[in-house]
Amino acid sequence: MVPGLKNLAGLAAVVLVLAGCDSKPASTAQSPRCRTLEQRYGLTPCPADPLPVEAVPVRNLDPALPEARARQIAEAYLRSRALYYLAVQANSDRFFTAGVIDVPEATPLMFDAEVSHIRDARTRHGALVLVSRATLKSVTVVPLPAGLRESLDASPLPMPDAVVVEAAGPEQQVIRVPGEADQPVSTLDSGDSYRLLVGGVLVTRDGLPETFAELGQWECLDPDTHGACQLAPAGSG
Repeated sequence: MVPGLKNLAGLAAVVLVLAGCDSKPASTAQSPRCRTLEQRYGLTPCPADPLPVEAVPVRNLDPALPEARARQIAEAYLRSRALYYLAVQANSDRFFTAGVIDVPEATPLMFDAEVSHIRDARTRHGALVLVSRATLKSVTVVPLPAGLRESLDASPLPMPDAVVVEAAGPEQQVIRVPGEADQPVSTLDSGDSYRLLVGGVLVTRDGLPETFAELGQWECLDPDTHGACQLAPAGSG
C-alpha cells in the first residue's frame, strides 16, 4: 500500500528484517478463499497464500512496545501495501471501499482518488495501469502523539503506535485507453522520495490475514510531525 499516495496521497532501535515468505501459487481451481477474495473484494487473479510482502528493515522506536507487537504492526502494514497494489492492478474499486486497508465509515474519502480513476478508466473502456511502483526503504514503528491521534476526530481513533514509511520513486499510475495516450494520474518521479507517519488500526476481514487500516497520515517533513517521526533535526549528522 501506499495508502494516501494521492495523485501526486529514544531507545536504541532493534532492527528486524522481514524476510520474503515462500508463497504457494494460487491453485488453478478456484478455492473457497479465492472465491471470497473475488466476490467480496474484486481481487483477481487470486493472490498467493501466504500473501508475499516486501522484505524491508523494520525498527521499533517505542521503548514501551514489545518487539513482537511492533513486528505485528509492521507486517500488517506490509500486507496492506501489497493488497493496495494488487487492487490497483485488478482495477477493483470494490476493494477500496471494503474496509480492508481503511475504515470507510470513518474516512470515506481515504481512497477516493483510486476509486475515481478506476471508474473513469472503466467508463472509457480502459484500465488503471501500474506502470512502476515505488521502492519501500523501511518501516519504523513509533509512538503516535495523543494530539495527532485526536486531531483526526475519527472513530475509532488510531492505535497508540503508528508506522513511519520511507519510499523512493519512480512510481506511476496511468489511465490507459485503447487508441489514446496514457493519462498519468499518480506520479512520483525517479529520485523523489517520501516519508510519512501513518496512523491506523489492525483489522481482519474474511479470507484475508490481519491488515493495517489507515485512518490518517502526516508528512514527516512538517515541523509539527518531525519529532513524532523521530527524525534527526535538520542539519544534524
